Amino acid sequence: MNRQLIVTADGSPSFRIEDLKETYHSRHGALTESQYVYIDMGLCFWNAKPHSTKTCRIFEMGFGTGINALLTYQNAKKLPLDIHYYTIEKYPLSQEEINLLAQSNLIDSPSTNSFFQKIHGAHWGTRQSISPHFTFLKEQQDLFQHTFLSTYDLIYYDAFGAHAQPELWSDAALKPLCAALAPGGVWVSYCAKGSVRRLLESFGLHVERLEGPPGKREMLRATKTE
Repeated sequence: MNRQLIVTADGSPSFRIEDLKETYHSRHGALTESQYVYIDMGLCFWNAKPHSTKTCRIFEMGFGTGINALLTYQNAKKLPLDIHYYTIEKYPLSQEEINLLAQSNLIDSPSTNSFFQKIHGAHWGTRQSISPHFTFLKEQQDLFQHTFLSTYDLIYYDAFGAHAQPELWSDAALKPLCAALAPGGVWVSYCAKGSVRRLLESFGLHVERLEGPPGKREMLRATKTE
């Protein structure tokens, strides 16, 4: 897969795939988008609900550059939360691409660099304790070949856009994923397509159309009833 490093409007890096005419993140700001969509509207929203424990099980569709995992780690320390993070990625970055990210302003401190190196250096298919409060497992896998053996409190759906990979926004992709949500669990994505909203509602989820991050009018968040 031919990927080109780009710098987004907030100064943070991302990649563009020329063959798909798609970027990994919004050109209006990779960090800004991820923080708003997956942390503010996802993790912080879930955390504000009453829970018997301070443990959050997260499934991320599309590990990509690792920005969502990085921001989750940073924010979970403040909340505070114990995180069990599981992610799949069909097309992992090369070591050269990882090095390009590490040399960018995505890395703002020694602790950020340490976490970044650990998640990208972790063996595929092996659970790793990144810190006493953050366990991490990544699989190099296609979503359609994945079998859900657990339930999750929070799902970050960060697949490429429907114009690039429409199959990832279909009933076949989303139904088993949403079935893996625990009661009270939250599915969140930058996507705002009406067809996706209707699919989520057909699975019995409560769906909200929220104000989107910079450059997008709306985004979606869905919650499973308890």
